[in-house]
Amino acid sequence: MPKKRNTTPIRVNILFFSVFILFSLLVLRLGIVQIVHGEDYKREINRKEDVTVNNPVPRGKMLDRNHKVIVDNKPLNAITYTNEGASQKEMLQVAAKLAKIIEKDTDKVRERDMKDFWMIKHPEEAKKLIKDKEMELFRNKKLKNKDLYKLQLERVTKNHLSQLTEQDIEELAIFSIMNSGYKFVPQIIKNEGVTQEEYALVNENLSLLPGVNAGTDWDREYKYEEAFKPVLGRITTSSEGLPAERLDYYMSRGYTRNDRVGKSNLELEYEDVLQGKKEKIVNVTDKAGELLEKELVSEGQRGKDLVLSIDMDLQLAVEEIVEKELWAAKRSPGTGLLDSAYVVLMDPNTGEVLTMAGKRIVKDKKTKEVYMEDDALGNILKTFNVGSVVKGATIFTGYKTSAINSTTKFDDRALDIKGTPIKKSYAYLGRPNDIEALKLSSNVYMFHTAIRIGNGVYRYQQPLNLDPKVWDTIRNSFASFGLASVQELIYQMNKPVQREQIIRLVKYLI
Repeated sequence: MPKKRNTTPIRVNILFFSVFILFSLLVLRLGIVQIVHGEDYKREINRKEDVTVNNPVPRGKMLDRNHKVIVDNKPLNAITYTNEGASQKEMLQVAAKLAKIIEKDTDKVRERDMKDFWMIKHPEEAKKLIKDKEMELFRNKKLKNKDLYKLQLERVTKNHLSQLTEQDIEELAIFSIMNSGYKFVPQIIKNEGVTQEEYALVNENLSLLPGVNAGTDWDREYKYEEAFKPVLGRITTSSEGLPAERLDYYMSRGYTRNDRVGKSNLELEYEDVLQGKKEKIVNVTDKAGELLEKELVSEGQRGKDLVLSIDMDLQLAVEEIVEKELWAAKRSPGTGLLDSAYVVLMDPNTGEVLTMAGKRIVKDKKTKEVYMEDDALGNILKTFNVGSVVKGATIFTGYKTSAINSTTKFDDRALDIKGTPIKKSYAYLGRPNDIEALKLSSNVYMFHTAIRIGNGVYRYQQPLNLDPKVWDTIRNSFASFGLASVQELIYQMNKPVQREQIIRLVKYLI
């Protein structure tokens, strides 16, 4: 009987061959990874991200024409937080520690924020606000996560919120600021009323407060208290940040949401000048978002100073006079409705505004106390029925239309035009010329000038026929220089025929 052939060596050879093939494939694969794609994978592992942050700088100052400081920046102690990749849980821990060190105003904490915070603080109770059937709908994908969250918010009651202590609400106020900004952008936690004790305690505990820093900030300082302040304007606070109506405009120019910007008058008008050049820092992070290093790209530069045409010594002197005379006039008989006075002084050679003073008497509705407040903006925002101020404009219009000249005189007798009331001056003023008519405030001289502008002829107790275009002529003349503004007078000096007449008028007006 023949022996049975042993097949074991064949199977072993097949196994060894298979292992050899697999091992060869593995080596080949490793070769491809290391040799062909090695550099690509190496770059991926070592990949870094550059996050550029623009840090704000102090605004420029405002100076008067003599370079006296009107608006400056005063330094403030400030507690800030910079998120360098912390999770929400880590930020909450920092906020809780910081709330024990500093006192934080909670007036701006919203009820919605309190509801969110309560759910973070009481996760188990928050889960119970969702019913089983609602959870079942969520599992069956008939409800979304945001739907459950909305239901939870609606079911958080005032009783739930009462579980939050004052310390919790302070923690929430701090956490809300921490969580509101961009990564690597410092957020101001507190910069008003930071005590020396708070500042020192934060400095001592910086190792326990990652992201927190005790530094300096600035705020606008007005050297002359309320004088001229309304015209200077205001800036937003760090909590207000960029105005919502101009958010896109500022964001496109490199601003961050919590930047302080001018929101009215000169601060707003000259924002580009006063804002300055921000410090630019590049934060280098790894793939996980961990900060590796910081690189200073460019140093910041404080905003440029704005030199105004205002003379503050003159401004203060005029304000004092206006205030004194307004109180005196208010106490005089028959002046019960008088409650404000305004003065603008301009340089006739350049048109520069030297003084813009305004005062208004107001009465507190609650205390009934009567006091005076600055109202310099009333010079440009308020309108009044004009009086004899238009006489200068009338004379000037007469010059422009050649109705009168520097030698023209009119008898100041009253005018009696058929069908109209008698028109006269407060007294008979003789036969004044143009300058004398202004000095004496002659109404009759102005009537005769207007009649000549309209190509009319005055006859006692007769109708007056004027060119219908006279009204447009006078109206446009008045409007063109804002009731005889000095700028328009100077502009009109370029007309040689009227130059001498205008110089006479300017010299009288100043």
